[in-house]
Amino acid sequence: MNNHNPSLSKIEKIIGYQFNDKQLGTSAITTRAYSNEHPQCPDNQALEFLGDAILCFVTAELLYEKWSQLKGNKVFHEMTPEFVMTKIRQEVVNNQYLSDCANSNNLCDFIFDSTDNPNVECNSSGTGPGDDIIEALIAAIYFDNERSIVRAKKFIIDFLNLSDLLEDEKRIIELVTQKNPKDRLIHKYQELKKVTPSIEYPVIEDKLVGNTHYFVLGLLIDGKLLPGITGSGPNKALAEYEAVDKAYQFLEKNDWDLTSIR
Repeated sequence: MNNHNPSLSKIEKIIGYQFNDKQLGTSAITTRAYSNEHPQCPDNQALEFLGDAILCFVTAELLYEKWSQLKGNKVFHEMTPEFVMTKIRQEVVNNQYLSDCANSNNLCDFIFDSTDNPNVECNSSGTGPGDDIIEALIAAIYFDNERSIVRAKKFIIDFLNLSDLLEDEKRIIELVTQKNPKDRLIHKYQELKKVTPSIEYPVIEDKLVGNTHYFVLGLLIDGKLLPGITGSGPNKALAEYEAVDKAYQFLEKNDWDLTSIR
């Protein structure tokens, strides 16, 4: 593995944690692509799966504790605890947030990745192995502490800066009350047309970039394909998000008139 020059010790310094089981730590920073090239090196996919579940649990627990402080704010009076906590958790437990965190700490400079899957991909928005590495590290720290969640929870809070988010009530209010692009488009359409639109995302392209799927989706609204409007990303959710955001801007410029579209 030395020919790829990654360094577990450098990642340990970045994340502020020293692994007792160095092999476990190394597995956490080994991608499937690298493991395919070096079958003797276990990859991080199983760790990633468990780490995602631990991250969801820890975040839910923190938000449950935070709700006792939030529920007195009049902004939340008409909202259920589940709605508020889900909206906040969606902001943290997503690929974009984790990738940004990995990129800002240069984690991807030191992982074991395929020579055909350069780490520069880790620096693009929401793509690359950065989010997977963080989830795998969470699970590895959990196992490295005899399956105690205490140390993994500390890593999640500290490394993902959750304390800063949870202490910023103004930011929490913004997260809860903001509409995503699809909600905004539907609301505007209902307001103008007095009906709820049908929205579909036909697949324009589905290809492999390295070892990662890459989707390009169009957008159909009430059966009409919006010309030139596409969204792209490593999963369909991100591609849909981009497509509907562009669609809103397109419809605004065209005064929400679909009659000219064939």
